[in-house]
Amino acid sequence: MVYRADGTPAHGTLLISFGNSKLSRQAHNYFGIKAHGAQPFIELPTWECVNGERVCIAARFARYESMEECFRARDGIILRLACYAEARAAAHDPEQFARALAKHWATDPMYAEKLQSVWRTVTAYAQTQRAAQPA
Repeated sequence: MVYRADGTPAHGTLLISFGNSKLSRQAHNYFGIKAHGAQPFIELPTWECVNGERVCIAARFARYESMEECFRARDGIILRLACYAEARAAAHDPEQFARALAKHWATDPMYAEKLQSVWRTVTAYAQTQRAAQPA
């Protein structure tokens, strides 16, 4: 998993704007997880890449009772689904993990690069903060 310095997964930061999105505020969905079957949902407009074109669609996103429930769902998706096997195998390497996760998590062809940029930025910030602390 690629984490921000505060322990929050970086891909959640990218998807939900540090918890300020309508999706995170109203549905406790911090990762853009889509609803399936009879799962509670919230319908919101979102941008998807379809056949190389960026299009706005109405999507049903999973609605969770809490942040913890959303994080458990995200972890379960990554740990359970076969399409994330490559990401699981790359858990030791944040850059490889991001590339593998991006293949199935988002339709944006630049998602891995955006995720890695967030991770690099917050990692550099955390290192700067640690270096500034008195010994």
